Amino acid sequence: MDLTYDFFDTYSTSASTSASRSRRKSSVIPGVSIHSAIHATTATAFQDTLLSFLSYIKTQNIPILPATKPDIRTVLGQGASFLVNGVELPRDYVDPSTGTLFPQGEVLAFKRAVLNRDMSDPVSDRIRVVFNELLTTCHPPLRSHPNIVKLHGIAFETEGPADALNCMPVLVPECAELGNLAEILELARKEDRALDFHNKLSLCIDIAHGLEILHACGKSG
Repeated sequence: MDLTYDFFDTYSTSASTSASRSRRKSSVIPGVSIHSAIHATTATAFQDTLLSFLSYIKTQNIPILPATKPDIRTVLGQGASFLVNGVELPRDYVDPSTGTLFPQGEVLAFKRAVLNRDMSDPVSDRIRVVFNELLTTCHPPLRSHPNIVKLHGIAFETEGPADALNCMPVLVPECAELGNLAEILELARKEDRALDFHNKLSLCIDIAHGLEILHACGKSG
């Protein structure tokens, strides 16, 4: 089963139900019902979160990229909520909404929500973390800002034992070609070509502009 393509293809307008799959009407996508192939449960906060998430990416035409297996050896960044690995697209993919081509072999960032000891439901809570980050990233002032990382799309990663797989959404932002700031400074040190004052000032200004718009949107929201 190709999870990257089947999530919306498996929606059905049928009113019938089955014991193995639960269905709910979407208030965002007219005439569409959703069944969760991830967990067969009754209506719960988990399903509400998943439904809202899938409805949002559908209405916003956010690409679902065919990337499911990150290179866990490549850690691009890590924070309190996310771990970012590199991922290589296994084949060419053309986004049907925009016509954008993502070529085979292109390396993207694979931003995965991490488990936190405060989470009461490790699946639902991580989906909520990803959804909140998605809403933030797609906020118009941030989406159009030159100093904020752009989102290419989302992907889905399977996890857990073979008889009880979970399917977790993952954010796929653009991958900085030159690496992160620490890598740039380390490379400059190793090659004995320290950044001059103007380059350092330019980096600081770009970072300040990114932080400025984040704080401005935080205050307005």
